[in-house]
Amino acid sequence: MNAVESDSRAILDLLHALPGVRRAAAVPPDVVRHAVELEARHEHSSVLPVRNLGVRLLAQRESCFIVLKDRTFRPPGVPTVFLVEEDSADDSRPAITVEGRRLAIVGEEVMDPGAQYSEPTIPLESSFVIFPQRRRRPDVPCVFVLPPVRFPELEREAARLGIRDVVSISPSVAADELLRQSFGFPPTNELATLLIGCNAAAGGDASA
Repeated sequence: MNAVESDSRAILDLLHALPGVRRAAAVPPDVVRHAVELEARHEHSSVLPVRNLGVRLLAQRESCFIVLKDRTFRPPGVPTVFLVEEDSADDSRPAITVEGRRLAIVGEEVMDPGAQYSEPTIPLESSFVIFPQRRRRPDVPCVFVLPPVRFPELEREAARLGIRDVVSISPSVAADELLRQSFGFPPTNELATLLIGCNAAAGGDASA
């Protein structure tokens, strides 16, 4: 086994050992490219303005892995969907920053259904809230974004695994279907896919 195969095997061994992970595999570059293309098509065809920023970052990573997880897999710990105003570099509103770009949060996924907010909210079903007082003006465009999310299990072992710049993302329905077909994953809603990208640390190689 060469160094490249060894690095990938160590990452896959760690992923397979996580509670709630049913399957894990390395994703070839051509499948990553196809998934990114499907995400772009989904964004343009969606009724609501949606941008999966995580997938765009994934395309910039040297290596990609996929896990098939069940409902016992640990929750993300942070909202995975936001409604943002993109041109928000010079204000003090709560924001997320993706690759140096500041996006003002005007709505977010509800993480705790019983939580009380310190400002007025407008519920969007039961899983999302909008903060109307954060809007600059009604005519300022907003967009739903899916940012990259940390994957702490790999981050904690980054030095041993020889990796850096770890990101994880949830694919859209179209990309999810492609990935399940590519890896023989069952098409059940009881299981979900998650993509994880990383770069090799200096002197290492995490590619598959």
